[in-house]
Amino acid sequence: MIDLHCHSTASDGTLTPAELVDAAIASGLQAVALTDHDTTDGLDDFLAAAAAKPDFLAIPGIELSCQASTGDNCHIVGLFVDSSCPELIALTAQIRARRDERNIRILERLAELGLPLTMEEVEAYSGGDVIGRPHFAQALVARGYCRNPKEAFRNLLGRGRPAYSGRSPVPAAECLAVLQQASAVTVWAHPMTSSAMTTTRCRKVVQELQANGLDGIEAYYPDHTETQTQAVLDIARENRLLVSGGSDFHGTNMADIALGRGRGNGFLVPAELLPPICERAGRTLVKTVRP
Repeated sequence: MIDLHCHSTASDGTLTPAELVDAAIASGLQAVALTDHDTTDGLDDFLAAAAAKPDFLAIPGIELSCQASTGDNCHIVGLFVDSSCPELIALTAQIRARRDERNIRILERLAELGLPLTMEEVEAYSGGDVIGRPHFAQALVARGYCRNPKEAFRNLLGRGRPAYSGRSPVPAAECLAVLQQASAVTVWAHPMTSSAMTTTRCRKVVQELQANGLDGIEAYYPDHTETQTQAVLDIARENRLLVSGGSDFHGTNMADIALGRGRGNGFLVPAELLPPICERAGRTLVKTVRP
C-alpha cells in the first residue's frame, strides 16, 4: 500500500512529519510522499524519521499552486524533489509572500463582518509554519464564531464566501520549470475536482502542462468518482503520462480522509504505480512494495 499525496504541520496538516511516518507504518503503508503546500520545511524531519524504518519508503515532495493559461487553477505535486534547489527556494519564498498578503486580506474581511481575529490567534494553529485557511477555520471555532471548521469554510472561507480571498497565481509553466530544476517528477494533482472541469477541458489543460514538462497525473484521489478516475487513466494512456494517486491526507483538518484509504469506500492507490515513478526520478526501488 502506498500514498503519494499527504500533508503535515509544515503546511495545513495536523501530524508532524515524524508522526506522519509513524501513522503510515501503523496503517500498513509501505511508501508515503510528504507533499506540503508550497513548502519543503518538513522534509528533513520526515526523511530523518523514516531513516530508522528499513521497510518504509519516504518520498520527499511538495505541492505547488499555479494557474494554466486556460485560467484553470492547478496543483502540481513534485515527487523526489530536491529541497536544496535555489530556484525552488526562491519560488516558495515568493509564494509565501503572496500567501501572507492574502492572509491579511482575510483578517480584514472577517473584521468587516464583525468577526475579528488577530494573526497571532491564527498562527497558534499553524505551528509556526505555512498559514492556510484551515488555520483560520480553527481560530474561528476557538472564538465561538463557528461550530466546526466545515461550517467556517461553508459560510466564510470557501471560494465565493464573504471572507474568501485568492492569491496571485504562479503560471503553471514557471511552476513546472522550477520543479524540473529541482529534479522532481511532476504530477497534476486531483485534476477533476474543480466543478468546471470536464474530460474535454482536462485534455486541453494536460496538453499545456505536458508541453511544459508535466510527467504524470493523479488519477486515484478520494474525491474522484469511478468515471472520473477512468477518464484520467484514459488521458494518461493517450498522452503517455505516469499515473499517480494519493489520499490528500491532512489529519483532523480533513477528518473524513484516512491515510492511504481516503474515505474508506475501497479507495487504495495501486502499488504498481510506484516503480515507474521511481524510474522517472532515476531512483532504484530497493524495497519491495506489496499491493
